[in-house]
Amino acid sequence: MKKQKLKKLVKSAQKSIKNTIKSDLINELTSITGKLGQDSKKLTKEIEKGSKQLAKKLSKEIKIDKSTLIETTVEEKAPDALNASKPVV
Repeated sequence: MKKQKLKKLVKSAQKSIKNTIKSDLINELTSITGKLGQDSKKLTKEIEKGSKQLAKKLSKEIKIDKSTLIETTVEEKAPDALNASKPVV
């Protein structure tokens, strides 16, 4: 696998991790503030901003195993290659 393609895979994995962390934080914090009766637009906006910043910091700390990415992409491409080689009748 080319180095540039591997970099794209790693970057997309980090982006998906960041988005997952952000959405989970927002959901949990808004549910907690809802239970406490502190719902407001200002507080929700602050939660979203803080969640975005924290998710960015946490996603940079996470190391992604490149060998796992290579294996998953090879497994995804393998069934497509088998289907493409069979002629359609």
